[in-house]
Parts: sequence; structure tokens; C-alpha cells
Amino acid sequence: MLTLQNWLSFYEKNYVCVGRVIGRFYGEDGLPTPALTQVEAMITRGVEANKLELQEKQTFPPCNAEWSSARGSRLWCSQKSSNSSLALAPGSLKHACYRLTLQFLR
Repeated sequence: MLTLQNWLSFYEKNYVCVGRVIGRFYGEDGLPTPALTQVEAMITRGVEANKLELQEKQTFPPCNAEWSSARGSRLWCSQKSSNSSLALAPGSLKHACYRLTLQFLR
């Protein structure tokens, strides 16, 4: 849906609207149909979800992983990739994820 929104924004910015196509999204009176209202609501939720995801990535940037036949697997994280207030204590969820990651890379 967000791809459709991006496409629509592009056309609204670069072209003049000369009318609407009667059908699923606009009625004969030119007014939006309930289907368009549903699509717009889905787009709004998608935009909000993207904002939350970007905020989370700024707070907790994802770690990086790469693999090459010469070097094998490599995993690295920035200082911000983890919450420094959470200790990597044995038995913690963070510790379990770290162990699983190391096992995966072997």
C-alpha cells in the first residue's frame, strides 16, 4: 500500500488532476467509496508503522552480518546496537540471542 501511496504522491506533485475514474474508489458523483476509505486507513497505519520502525532503528540500530568464502561469517554491532543498561548476563534473553547468533555463524 505504501508503494501505491508513493506513486500517487509522485503523480499529484508532477501532474494536473483532470478527473477521476468511476469504479472501485470513486462513485459516479466523484466522491470516494468505502473501499478508498479503507485503503487510505491502511496507508495511514503503514506510514505510522514505518515511523515507529525508524524510531526503533535509531534507538537500537541493527547489527551487521556478512559472509564470504575467504573469511567466513562475520557479525558486528555498533555501540548503539544494544541497550547498554541491559547486561549480557548468562540466562538473559539478550545472552540467549547472542549465543544463538554465535552458533549460527559457526
